[in-house]
Amino acid sequence: MTNKELARRIIEKMGGKNNITQSWHCITRLRFNVRDKNAVNLMEIKELEGVIGAQYQGGQFQIIIGNEVVNVFNEVSKILGLNPEAGAEQGAKGNPIERVFDVISGVFTPILPAIIGSGLLKGFMAILLATSLLSDQSATYLILNGISDAAFKFLPFLVAFSAAKKFQTSASVAVALAGVLMYPWQELINNPEITNLSFLGFMNVPVGNSYASSVLPIILGVWLLSFVERLAKKVVPNSLTIVFVPLICLVITAPLLLTFIAPLGTMIGTYLERFFTMLFDVAGPFAGALLGGLMPLIVITGMHYAFFPGSFASFEKFGYDIMLLPMSLVSNMAQAGATLSIFFKTKDSKMKQVAFSAFVPAMFGITEPAIYGVTMKLKKPFYASLIGGAVGGAIFGAFTVKALSFTVPGVLALPTYLDEASNNFIFALVGVFASFAVSFIMTWILKFEETETAEQAPASEVIARSGGPTHIVAPITGEVKQLADCPDATFAGEMVGKGVGIIPSEGKVVAPFDGVVTLTTETNHAIGVTSNDGVELLIHIGIDTVNLKGEGFSREVSEGDVVKLGDTLLQFDLERIQAAGLSVYSPVVVTNTADFLDLVSAVTTGKVSSGKDDLIIGIN
Repeated sequence: MTNKELARRIIEKMGGKNNITQSWHCITRLRFNVRDKNAVNLMEIKELEGVIGAQYQGGQFQIIIGNEVVNVFNEVSKILGLNPEAGAEQGAKGNPIERVFDVISGVFTPILPAIIGSGLLKGFMAILLATSLLSDQSATYLILNGISDAAFKFLPFLVAFSAAKKFQTSASVAVALAGVLMYPWQELINNPEITNLSFLGFMNVPVGNSYASSVLPIILGVWLLSFVERLAKKVVPNSLTIVFVPLICLVITAPLLLTFIAPLGTMIGTYLERFFTMLFDVAGPFAGALLGGLMPLIVITGMHYAFFPGSFASFEKFGYDIMLLPMSLVSNMAQAGATLSIFFKTKDSKMKQVAFSAFVPAMFGITEPAIYGVTMKLKKPFYASLIGGAVGGAIFGAFTVKALSFTVPGVLALPTYLDEASNNFIFALVGVFASFAVSFIMTWILKFEETETAEQAPASEVIARSGGPTHIVAPITGEVKQLADCPDATFAGEMVGKGVGIIPSEGKVVAPFDGVVTLTTETNHAIGVTSNDGVELLIHIGIDTVNLKGEGFSREVSEGDVVKLGDTLLQFDLERIQAAGLSVYSPVVVTNTADFLDLVSAVTTGKVSSGKDDLIIGIN
């Protein structure tokens, strides 16, 4: 499938471009804000060729693509044609914590290339200095140092531009606010004893603060700007908008930014930095082991963006980071170690190819392909990577290993740990090697291949281990239909998986086997359950019933609940569905069809009773 076709199908299965309010990307993921989560067909998107995984995290809908993310994003952008300053609905929903993560992610992701490039340049300069290939007194060094420092010294400008896109306000006015923060007020006054200026007789503006390399003050300032601009546009006639709206925004926002918001942002950043520093001072090895081991889970949930302000505050005050970047480095190397171990150990040629293709980017700090495509899929290697990251994190915490520049936490980041005044680089090497080696060895020892990858054994052996064919009992009472007769082309074409359809005669869905509830929807029109032996089943009540927005549906269970055969999962009103002019045809499909040699209908025609009659038989 081409990138253009993949982009088209992603947007189609997200409910169309009108359902998307914002789109951006990071190193491996497409990220979206959507108006209606219920319009997004998560399971079908996961099944698309070229998609590694998909999930809702931090108020965003994320699609993991891998190395082709930029090319796919370009095609998505062509189709969407979204204007960041067009004033579209913000779209980020969820609890306050999710919204904060969404904002931080949306602001920092677009500017990471400039920060990472500058950080790598600093690392290469450290190598050149250490090997005496470059003198810190030469003009070349001064120029390179200025190039590498610029993105960090004038970071508020980068953040302002990115935040303006996220908050959907004027980028030029936002950058002007960054200029207000960076303006040399103290030099203008030419009196170091004056630290405050009176504005309008009642506002004291601090002029002794430095906001270079800061991030929170400008983020908060641009957030305020977005509100002021919207209000100004309501009172200013359209013909005068271009003249008076920017004026009103600057006159109102800039003094508030200088007087209240910027000092508050600096204070928040300072306390974040103090908290993290105290954490490592009090319990260095333990804190390092905890963060190094849990970092993959933190990244999966998107919570790593919460560490960005604290890391930048630490860089600004001390010139180094002991938290986000070092812990991410050992965690990433642990993923690389586990993936390489799988490459050497597995007998499955397909998995061997996937493992190696994921190992290479993992070494350079891009671990999503390794996590989603390899280690989490096999489970035990993922646990091994957590152990490896914890060991490396404990070493980093014990010796307070410092990252001296911001860059992608992979092997190319090692030069940024060079410090002539200490053994920081040596300790970094020890921690990285330990995390890689421990993860590699633990993955090899845990014997994932014999217990977790049925694809690698002959079919006869699998059947012998599993005890024969898998029986799936009817979850709904009604008349059985062929899946090809489904009014929805996606189900009829078996794009979600193989299965059957049922025309219900009563409004109840029961568990078709012993297992756990793994998927629910806000509208309760569909539910996913996974059996104890790994069958992943989707039960979808009616077609297009998402449009009822939950009316006529009630769910009796929640995600994560353990259920027994015959337990009630959903109740639904058949008459309500029919009165709305919707089809009651209900697909029942096995979404992990590829794990079976074949799936056959136990009943090709006629009626079945829920919780009693076999519906589908899986040939293992």
